[in-house]
Amino acid sequence: MKSRLACLTIFLAAGFILEAQPQIPHAQWWISHTIGDLMPFWHQPAAWGNPWGDFATTRCDDGTLFDRAKPCPEIGSHSWLRTEWTKQHLVALSRQTYAYGVLFHITGDPTFMDLMRAGVSYLRSEVVDRENGGMKQVKDTATGKWDANHRLRDPQQLAYGLLGMSFYYYLTRDDTVLEDVIAVKRYIWKNYYNEKLDALQWTLDPPSPAQPAESRRLTAQLDQMNAYMVMMTPLLPAEEQEQWKSDLMRLTRIMKSQFYVEKDNLFFLRADSPAYLDIEKTGTDFGHSIKALWMMRMAGLMTGDQDLVLWAEEKGRGILDRAYQEDCGCWASGVLAGGALDLNKSWWIYAELDQFAASVALSDPNFARYLPRTYDYWLNRFVDKTYGEVWTTVDGRTHLPLKNNPKQWPWKNGYHSLEHALVSYITTLQQYGEPVTLYYNFTKSPAPETVRPYYYSGSIESIGRSTDWRGGEIQKVVFRDVR
Repeated sequence: MKSRLACLTIFLAAGFILEAQPQIPHAQWWISHTIGDLMPFWHQPAAWGNPWGDFATTRCDDGTLFDRAKPCPEIGSHSWLRTEWTKQHLVALSRQTYAYGVLFHITGDPTFMDLMRAGVSYLRSEVVDRENGGMKQVKDTATGKWDANHRLRDPQQLAYGLLGMSFYYYLTRDDTVLEDVIAVKRYIWKNYYNEKLDALQWTLDPPSPAQPAESRRLTAQLDQMNAYMVMMTPLLPAEEQEQWKSDLMRLTRIMKSQFYVEKDNLFFLRADSPAYLDIEKTGTDFGHSIKALWMMRMAGLMTGDQDLVLWAEEKGRGILDRAYQEDCGCWASGVLAGGALDLNKSWWIYAELDQFAASVALSDPNFARYLPRTYDYWLNRFVDKTYGEVWTTVDGRTHLPLKNNPKQWPWKNGYHSLEHALVSYITTLQQYGEPVTLYYNFTKSPAPETVRPYYYSGSIESIGRSTDWRGGEIQKVVFRDVR
């Protein structure tokens, strides 16, 4: 087999011919990565839940459920996870639901749609809070009780609670699910937007005397965009779509004015005092910065704000150049307090940097220059070739996995690894000038302009239809000119 870093004489990238460029992994490699590296960890009984959809939040690195009598060391020796393994978290439930959606989207295997549908059903029946509004965030599986005080929930977790249902709507156009997504979104904006702060505040009541409810945090704003709004907005009815576009631009303004520091070209995670925005006192990661720019660029494309698009691309180029490490062909994770680079590699930060570069490369091929080596590093350094999935952290000096967390825990599930596979698959095919094939399970015929290849737009070349074992219809959609 040819090396993933083999040179090729002529390389097609976003419709342009580039000479003597290193080859990025072909689309078939991303299908192989999805099926061979990622799918095994999620396609086993311990992952499916009992019943299906009642997904465990934390599992051992071999994919088994934690056994208190014979604890796997990655959980048993972890002081926090020793208590957390009995809890079920909204974010993890929603992310695993999304993960099954990506597996269906790429393979067309209806088993994964069944698993996704089970996850959505569990979220809607057990987790959507139909009494107080919003969604419940943490369940004690020993007692079966969810968090009692809805006023301590935060908008970041509520946003991620909508990820699985939103992706399900994208794949199916099930209007009953859309109603829940819109209701939770309205709840977030009605209850958490604080006019005095001109931002979504962190909680409704103070979590503790030392933590104010009115804390201004980047993730409260950003993850509204990232988890559901950018994906959902183009699919909505006209009146709702205009409101969501307005809210996207409001979030863009908030993030740019309150969390972005021009001299550092970085977004900071909090804006409660000047110290939180001072790189000498407070470090920050490249992941939130590049994700913010990716979402702002998508909002600009959606609303026709070309100045915002160009600004996000320019600032993103600066972050990519700063994060890229020539010696290993890999990304650093961020900037520590004082200005030094954090050389360790966090799985989600690494994925976000790749995804921004690949997305912008659809219109500017120069952004693809990092990808041959950063992809190769991901496929060879992050993947657990024995049991599947990717490690949480890779040591920036030894380039070996740092097993400080298991591969599945409350804030690490299949979301980032499978989104990385989906984005890489779509953008790589386009960079080679090849058609992009994706699978859907529409319950009704959507308007053609709303049938999209994930965050992107494209021309539909063909739509094939087949019937799965339940008698439902699966649509195989082939796109060209993805952009």
